[in-house]
Amino acid sequence: MHLLSLHDVGASVEGRTLFAGASFGLTSDDRVGVVGPNGVGKTTLLRIIIGDRAPDAGRVVPRSGLRIGWLPQEVALPDATAATIVAEGDPLARDDEVAALLARLRVPDDLRVARASGGLRRRVALARTLLAPTDLLVLDEPTNHLDVDTVDWLEEELARRRTGLVLVTHDRYVLERSVNRMLDLEAPAPDEPAEVWWHDGTYSSLLEARVERAAARQRSTARARNLYTKEVAWLRRSPKARGTKPRFRVEQAERLRQAAAGDAETQPLELGTGATRLGDEVFTLTGVSLTRGDHRVLDRVDLGIGPGERVGIVGPNGSGKTTLLHVLAGQLTPDEGRVKVGRTVQLAMFEQLATAPPSGASALDTVLDIAAHVPLKNGERLPAHRLAERFGFDGRTQRTPVELLSGGERRRLALLHLLVAAPNVLLLDEPTNDLDLDTLAVLEDHLDGFAGTLVVASHDRFLLDRLTDRIIAIEGGHLTEHLDWAGYREQMLAARAATEREAGARPAASSDSAKDNAQRQADRRRARQLEQRLARLQQQRERLFAQMVTAASAPQRLMALQDELTMLDADIDRTEDAWLEVAVDDDP
Repeated sequence: MHLLSLHDVGASVEGRTLFAGASFGLTSDDRVGVVGPNGVGKTTLLRIIIGDRAPDAGRVVPRSGLRIGWLPQEVALPDATAATIVAEGDPLARDDEVAALLARLRVPDDLRVARASGGLRRRVALARTLLAPTDLLVLDEPTNHLDVDTVDWLEEELARRRTGLVLVTHDRYVLERSVNRMLDLEAPAPDEPAEVWWHDGTYSSLLEARVERAAARQRSTARARNLYTKEVAWLRRSPKARGTKPRFRVEQAERLRQAAAGDAETQPLELGTGATRLGDEVFTLTGVSLTRGDHRVLDRVDLGIGPGERVGIVGPNGSGKTTLLHVLAGQLTPDEGRVKVGRTVQLAMFEQLATAPPSGASALDTVLDIAAHVPLKNGERLPAHRLAERFGFDGRTQRTPVELLSGGERRRLALLHLLVAAPNVLLLDEPTNDLDLDTLAVLEDHLDGFAGTLVVASHDRFLLDRLTDRIIAIEGGHLTEHLDWAGYREQMLAARAATEREAGARPAASSDSAKDNAQRQADRRRARQLEQRLARLQQQRERLFAQMVTAASAPQRLMALQDELTMLDADIDRTEDAWLEVAVDDDP
């Protein structure tokens, strides 16, 4: 069923044309994802579609009687209970329908929304939008400030509905699984209006189309191929069987590296950690408890995080993810227990709402005030302005006063400040919020090669899958550990199903069974860590081979490299043996 049409629509802000020539139609079968850099006009396009803003050029023709459900990025909610606010979405809805929707989103009916967290307020606003009878749903960053469980539920809910859908989101799994069309707002050059490209398919196929467009224009073809081909490979990677040998992963990673190879400017950087090398200890929490108001956020928590580990923190909104990061960072002192931080730790924390403060100084000057060069893992030093270019700050933007940058640009600048400082431990709290997809890909590329310890709290399942080796879930004041996001989700769904069974529930597992499960989890975690180590060792081996080629005319250097290769091969063999001990027959 046809819903509306846009004919040659354009929009401008303060004399600058955001986009022009947007022409397309929407039907009830269309599930459209809108993507493009920050500031290109994605939200403006949504507002034009819903009729909240008139286009500056062209026209919008909706079907008569079209019902649109609209969720903006920022929602002003009254001081009322969650049930009262959600019921506003459909005055004809029964109380049990309101209660059922709130229950699925884990929001108490009597919650006073004015005193609720940002995540809970977002869920209430989402529930109100979803309750209303609509022909077309228009959602602007619906996953912002939602926990991973709620994002997972939202995907299922959107798949169940038979209405048209238009959404802006930076969640790549949502774009891959929940849409069948894409609108790509892409400026052909800086300071030029964006072109609006309609694409049949999901996000991964859009990336391939972008590569073809870039090649046709002869515009930064190598850079585009490296960025987009890598992300397509990550999006389409299927989970490996538990018994799969790690060699396969190493070979797959090598094929990915070869497929994405480009010029030196496009290669991801392996960021160094400054002058201080991490010792054997990073974080150790012993019996840590912390109460905020009436809420026991941490209850006798034990946690150890070592050098080079990559840890994801997940849990429902309000469960204490940010609190845990603040305890690790020393910003909060626990009521009980001990927090031990390694004496070699030099940490930096990226807060959930972090942005560079406005000032009259140029963006580049604020970076140079921190450091003129960024250390790389191979010992080289990269000029800070070169790293800024990789994060989307061209020469003009680098010279722009910070106070004139957009909100998204100032958030990118805050990330850049963090990386230029070259810490050896990074704590990141929802780093993907309000970043465009291209910036996310660049950030992940660089964090993928970060030499230090990484701890990230995020609802972005793609980022968790790509960057972390273990998942720590926090709920009810307690921590549970999982191999990856998929393992956490399986256990979460199983626990939820168990609590919903009222009668005839299975007997509780014996203590011996619980110990067996704990051992299996420990073995799988150890196997994953060893796989990651094997991948790093294999990369070192490839670099050694490349150095040996260049040292062919220097016999002494060649012999030294050969000795190093022999030691490295022995390390690989030992690591593979250790992996076999814990990985073979690990299934229950």
